[in-house]
Amino acid sequence: MAVALAAVMADGDISDQEVARVRAMCALSPIFSRNTADEDLEVIRFVSNANSQLGREAIVQASEFPSQELRETAFAFASDMILADGIVGNEERDFLGEIVGVLGIPDDVGDAVLQATIIRNREG
Repeated sequence: MAVALAAVMADGDISDQEVARVRAMCALSPIFSRNTADEDLEVIRFVSNANSQLGREAIVQASEFPSQELRETAFAFASDMILADGIVGNEERDFLGEIVGVLGIPDDVGDAVLQATIIRNREG
């Protein structure tokens, strides 16, 4: 969640599409399936506060605990968040490049995740 919310905040603006995507992520992902909607909101508030206070250090700390597979999932969630509004600015591009390294995502996996995310988020 820390990585996904940091992605939402990467360009300094949180769009309605990004908020909707975070809520959908919580509702549809097996990772969050045991949470109630209120628990999801509490986690979002907590992580948003941590990201605001710690900045990129929140991502570094969050990346220390999950398995490699869950770090890849976090990167996929972050990619979804960044592409939710259909625009990838320089700050967002830089953010994705940074978190690939922080999360220890191999380049080929990162490229595959980004390509799949772009394909899923294409407009008509």
